[in-house]
Amino acid sequence: MHAITSFFKRDAKVNFFTLTLAVTLLFLAPWHYINSAGIAGTSALQRDDPLGKMKPLRANGAALDVHTHVASPALTDLFFGGTLPPIGADDLVAKLDEAHVKRAVILSGAYWGLPDDSNVVPENDFVAAEVGKFPDRLIGFCGINPLYDSALAEIDRCLALPGMVGVKLHLEGSQIDLTDDMHVEKLNAVFDRIAALNAPVLMHVSEPNELPLGARSFGNLTAILSAHPTVRVAFAHCAGHTDDDTIELWLRLHNSGYNPETSFVDVSACLAFHADAPLAQRELMVWRFRKWGIDHVLFGSDYFAYGGDTPQETLDILTKYPFTQKELDTILNNDGSAWLGQ
Repeated sequence: MHAITSFFKRDAKVNFFTLTLAVTLLFLAPWHYINSAGIAGTSALQRDDPLGKMKPLRANGAALDVHTHVASPALTDLFFGGTLPPIGADDLVAKLDEAHVKRAVILSGAYWGLPDDSNVVPENDFVAAEVGKFPDRLIGFCGINPLYDSALAEIDRCLALPGMVGVKLHLEGSQIDLTDDMHVEKLNAVFDRIAALNAPVLMHVSEPNELPLGARSFGNLTAILSAHPTVRVAFAHCAGHTDDDTIELWLRLHNSGYNPETSFVDVSACLAFHADAPLAQRELMVWRFRKWGIDHVLFGSDYFAYGGDTPQETLDILTKYPFTQKELDTILNNDGSAWLGQ
């Protein structure tokens, strides 16, 4: 109390200068805290204030982009009505070089629900041929539509091709309705075969109309995943695609199919929309990744020459999220070996 009284008895100009300096230093100083996950963070003021002292995150490359696409002439014509030429591995590798990304997974689009399976073999063969142009840079995943009678045979055939090591399942693109018992049975049979072959899966999860899974669909899918606990599944697009909250369902619900050893998630095409969102929203999304397990978060761009963020654009987007540098380095240095089984 005596010290406070003495302070105010000093010269008024000195008092004003002292108080001004103290308040200025208070607002410029970094504010550190430990969040509920036990991970050091920073205040919103420090991170968003251009005068803050925090160093910007660095994302100077990645070991693996797990989510890229090319398309054969036939599939390109289907998408664009013959107005654009097919673009393949040469373009993709150039984009990888631009971003200093060492390798990438090409996901075949052979799953698209056409009237029949006439394009499945040609499309998977096209991807295998593109992978063969850069076997040290590219990894192929077979596009499989579980609704086709040829699906199980195509898994065997395609995975025997050089460079093809995994399976891409796209529930919406395959028009799988998980409220249909026959569709559920066919998808379960595909997982049986994948489990027998010990192949990794990258799966795009949504209803046929691209909306998030309804309760019955989610329950049927989680039953399939729980029945195949050894299958290493990477869930595309933050595990939710159109609903970013979906990632929490996998984590919260009992017997959801989430397994901390075999469940992975990629960051493709789900962070760009929120890159300029309030810090609280971005912190929430990072918190979800921490709950999932940072070492099971995979870098993915969803790059396709006709749309989607490039690998470099995706790296830039990641730096806008409040990861620690160590967390971001863990994601970018993940070579996918635990998921790929290599």
